[in-house]
Amino acid sequence: MVKETKNAQKGKKNKKQLLYILLSVIIGLIVIGGVVTAFLLNYNTSSPSSVEVHFDGENVYLTADMNDNYLQYRFRFVDNEGEETIIESESNTLTVDELLENGLELGGKYQISVCYLSENSGNNTEYSPSIEWTIFTYLKRTTLSASEENENLLVWDEVENADSYIVHVSGLDAIETEETSLDISSLTGGDRVFYVIACSDLDYYEDSLPSNQVQCQIIHKFSPFESVTFDEESKILTIEGDEQLLTIDIYLNEEPHRCIEFETVNNGDGFTFKIDLKNFYENGMSIGATPANQDIYNVYEGEIVYATGYEQTSLEE
Repeated sequence: MVKETKNAQKGKKNKKQLLYILLSVIIGLIVIGGVVTAFLLNYNTSSPSSVEVHFDGENVYLTADMNDNYLQYRFRFVDNEGEETIIESESNTLTVDELLENGLELGGKYQISVCYLSENSGNNTEYSPSIEWTIFTYLKRTTLSASEENENLLVWDEVENADSYIVHVSGLDAIETEETSLDISSLTGGDRVFYVIACSDLDYYEDSLPSNQVQCQIIHKFSPFESVTFDEESKILTIEGDEQLLTIDIYLNEEPHRCIEFETVNNGDGFTFKIDLKNFYENGMSIGATPANQDIYNVYEGEIVYATGYEQTSLEE
């Protein structure tokens, strides 16, 4: 009897152990199933974040979150009239050129969203939250160079859809032009660095990135004065020239004097300079004038222009 009781107790103990094992297996299966279910649920229903707009220096493009678990990306564009355009792509990016090839328009405003596509359409995701975007692009960057035929001429490639070009010059004001070349001989002399930006009057074309830089050493040669007249009564010397000057050389009986104080009037198409010679003029003096050399880059190599409008004796002698 004692022996049977021990066997019975041993049998009960084995049943309990088996029950614990079965219970552990069931719980493990439930946990694994939950993980798998959660993974599949996430795989099938997670939608991407909103589309983003980027610029890489050459192209403007849209980009969606990358997800290698899906075959394609479906981009949806809805215009202000509610018309929908769908573009499906194996890439998570679309350039503006690709948008235009699919019938969208520069300057058009769209609500844009994206979803992921799988082999089974039932497993496609929901669309992302939409963004509003007006399609724009940048003008192409031009290439700047010095003309091989004219050392004073800079030239650059014409840019499609550009209405004008801004030429930036180190140390000087920028120059806007509709041409694709610039004569630099009239610019203030010096070692100058140039680059060009293409511009458009249309809102959906942004200014281009700067062109390459070109460095030039400009030797500017001043033009002779157009006229020099002297009023013997007021002793005022009046000079007409085509460019602004900071210094003028005055020649009294051929002796040069550097003049830095004088009145300057901008006439729109030229300049008038007035110099008071009360403290210097003596009756009959010859009077001449030239632009003064400013430095090694801004020089005058022409002849002296002599004053008219009064009686002089020294020049004849």
